[in-house]
Amino acid sequence: MINALVKTLQIDLNYSVNSFIYILSKLPILKDLITNDAYKSKFIKTIVGIIAVILSSIRALALKFAYFFVILYVSTKLYPDNIVQSFFHIYFCLTILGMFINNKLLNTSKKKYFSIILFNMDATNFFRANLFWNMLTSTIMNTIFIYFFVDYLLLSPTIVYSLMLVLFTLGVRLVGEVLNIMFFRKYKYIWYTNNTLYFPIFIVLIGCCFLPYLNIFIPFQAIIGCMILFLLLGVFALIYLLKVDDYKLIYKKLSQMTDVMNSKNEKDYLKQAMVEVKAKDKKIDHKLIEKKEGYDLFNTIFFERHKEILLRSARKYSVILALIYVGLAYLMINYSNYNQSIAEFLHVKLAVFVIIMFFINRGSIITQAMFFNCDHAMLRFNFYREPKVILELFKKRLLIVTKVNLLPAFVIGIGNTVLFYLSNNTYSIMTIITSFLFIISLSIFFSVHYLVIYYLLQPFNKDLEVKRASYSFVTMGTYIVSYWLTGLVLLSEVLSVLGIIFVIAYIVLALLLVYRVAPRTFKLN
Repeated sequence: MINALVKTLQIDLNYSVNSFIYILSKLPILKDLITNDAYKSKFIKTIVGIIAVILSSIRALALKFAYFFVILYVSTKLYPDNIVQSFFHIYFCLTILGMFINNKLLNTSKKKYFSIILFNMDATNFFRANLFWNMLTSTIMNTIFIYFFVDYLLLSPTIVYSLMLVLFTLGVRLVGEVLNIMFFRKYKYIWYTNNTLYFPIFIVLIGCCFLPYLNIFIPFQAIIGCMILFLLLGVFALIYLLKVDDYKLIYKKLSQMTDVMNSKNEKDYLKQAMVEVKAKDKKIDHKLIEKKEGYDLFNTIFFERHKEILLRSARKYSVILALIYVGLAYLMINYSNYNQSIAEFLHVKLAVFVIIMFFINRGSIITQAMFFNCDHAMLRFNFYREPKVILELFKKRLLIVTKVNLLPAFVIGIGNTVLFYLSNNTYSIMTIITSFLFIISLSIFFSVHYLVIYYLLQPFNKDLEVKRASYSFVTMGTYIVSYWLTGLVLLSEVLSVLGIIFVIAYIVLALLLVYRVAPRTFKLN
């Protein structure tokens, strides 16, 4: 098993090093300096390997730190009177959630494909090595951060609480892996790929994290009892996992399902599966298209076939948002101390919704669907890249994308209106209207933004891999600006006027850029 672990780590490291060298060789500044000889140089590969290990370790530690910091921050800000109890409550809920969504042993990856399929490594040893490595790294990081956050910041310094939480987390993880394998053996697919099961569990457990708002906490005795239970179950789960001897067969089935090497990356496969049109969606009501022609007909057919893809996540976000607003309305009705504070927050901190709209906007997934199911084939024809054709199709698509994104936006707008109304009518009708208009303008802006950067920076290849770094930079820049804007303290009336003016100007600029620039940039990679 140790030899298998060493070899898999070597494969993973060599793949990361070669990939990093390849990326460097494609940079304009370095492409003439880095040649194929770099792959043969032990010195260069050693240096790059050290850098890769350091960056990977920093990334893992940073993510784990961020996880615990967010739990502590939420506990401190939202439940300042019960920080310790809230911390344990939220950590317990998220750990149970991780049992269902954070399973790693059945994930496909190039490292596993190389090791098991190409190099014919003993699959059982590989499985056990991965199990051991995941347990080791997870336990080390959890021990460090649990001791720091729980014992140092919340309680008197003692190792008892830390050890209990570490072992509880490990037990939950092992039980989750066993459930995942058992589910796959019975149903022939990984359970969390089924949204029917995944979505309700995710919503319920995330919602449980906010029960302290209603002064409802999971009793500490119940948490201790569950810890002991999962410690025992974790032992049996470990025994079960060590007896797994058909991992190669399981992985071959998974590999065929995801077609790892053809899709280049598991994430790209998942994106393809997400935007792929199902057979049942290809049937179109002819009454919808009998009077249409040209690009209007072309666009109508596209939308009708992709209706489910385009609306699926928008509906889910709308349901989540509606539940959140029902919870906030309940607080305002039953707890007077929340009444004015929530309404005042909406009045002067409305800019917070910029980052919220950034995350719930469906522009990114819609453009992926456009490319994967339509544009990657049509871009082979020159007429499809003529300025008038591009502009005409852009305007029709913009209308569709805007309609889809307005669904969750209306939920937010109406929700804010209800919360303003529940604040004993202390805010004018102008405040309520401008708040609503600001949310709508944000939704329209992000709809335009995602579509215009798709046309100007078309980043995808046929496998939906992002091949243009500029697209990633613009997306990241959008996130940074959105996050920075959340700090603005402006009255909703002022913010709404500025937002509407900006969106109108951005739409005009977008149409001009698409007409002028897209014929040169909207092409296959």
